Amino acid sequence: MKKYTTFIFIVLLAIPQFTNAQAAIIAMIFGDKVASEKFNLSMEIGVPFNSFSNVDNLKAKNGVNFGIAGNIQLNENWYISPTVYFLSKRTFKLEDTDLHSNDDYLNSLYTNTTAKTIISYTDVHVLFTYQLSDSNFRFGLSPQVSFLSKGRATYDGSEGELEQNIGGFVNKTDYGVIANVGYFLRSGHEGKGVIFNLRYYQGFTDVFKNDFQAGTNKSNYVALHVSLPFLTDELAAKNKKPEPISEK
Repeated sequence: MKKYTTFIFIVLLAIPQFTNAQAAIIAMIFGDKVASEKFNLSMEIGVPFNSFSNVDNLKAKNGVNFGIAGNIQLNENWYISPTVYFLSKRTFKLEDTDLHSNDDYLNSLYTNTTAKTIISYTDVHVLFTYQLSDSNFRFGLSPQVSFLSKGRATYDGSEGELEQNIGGFVNKTDYGVIANVGYFLRSGHEGKGVIFNLRYYQGFTDVFKNDFQAGTNKSNYVALHVSLPFLTDELAAKNKKPEPISEK
């Protein structure tokens, strides 16, 4: 998991330069309307801690989500954000598990062992959020559909590590719902804004085929998530200005 942690750290270091450049490019190509208060794009980064139901000896590991969202303000309180995670990895370790292959001798070398497992998806969801009046807190729900990209497991045996493509043991789609609590820091990130999210995902479908894991194995995870809007310098300067004090 070190490489995912390093990836996230590098991305976070590059955020100020990256988002400044992206906002300028987007505004230059499409105009200021795609970087306005009513509509903007954002970079999405998340760290999910995922698990699956009815899977024995499973140890959750942190994965990574990375993608882009379109953010639309419907009115003073309601927002909608269609989102695509081009990179979505659900990572876990299986203890006391066996290799599943067509080679009986190879299977015998990798029994009662551990397997580091990564399932990669492309996630698509549409987050509906409500922001409380005179508050920075947002509460939202979203359906999500995940399309399988690949799956792999690395088994640790007496002959060393063995990596196996397990995509054939995983169903092609997973769908469920996200519950989200967010906090919008308007003045953060040099005025371009930051939204910190805590979210929970519950899947409704069987992820694994029965020849890999018996029973119904529904996906679920808790994720820490950051949304970084692409805004113009003019809007960022406006966000950094203190709110005017109303006279009574």
